[in-house]
Parts: sequence; C-alpha cells; structure tokens
Amino acid sequence: NGGSILSSIGWISVALLFITLMPPLFMFFPICIGIVLRRDYQEQKQEGLAMIILGVIGALVGFLLAMYVNLKVL
Repeated sequence: NGGSILSSIGWISVALLFITLMPPLFMFFPICIGIVLRRDYQEQKQEGLAMIILGVIGALVGFLLAMYVNLKVL
C-alpha cells in the first residue's frame, strides 16, 4: 500500500526534523508528503494535515535549537 509507505517515511522525517540541527534541509519532506497524503489518499487526510503542521513546528523548533546551540558555542 503506497499510503502506508508514504506515511512511514513522513513520520520518520518528522522525527529526524526534531532531533537534527539542519531543519531547512529536512523541513520539506514531511510537508510535501503530508500534501500528497491529503490530496491522494482520502483515508489518511487527517494524518497528512498533522504531518504538515508538525513539519512546520519541527522546523521552527529545530531552527531555534540550532541557533541556541550555536550561540552557546560562541
């Protein structure tokens, strides 16, 4: 099933977005996969929306965390 594969890849990318210090690099994966899930798979529409929202939140948190770590190093 293509939807479950996309869903798994999307949630893995959301997790990576929260634990890495490179949010701009990983930000587009969960957002794009969430858009595909919302558009093409009706039964996973809510999951796609959650993935989009968490992708944006994860990018902001990761960016702020990276800025905090970089300022602490200096």
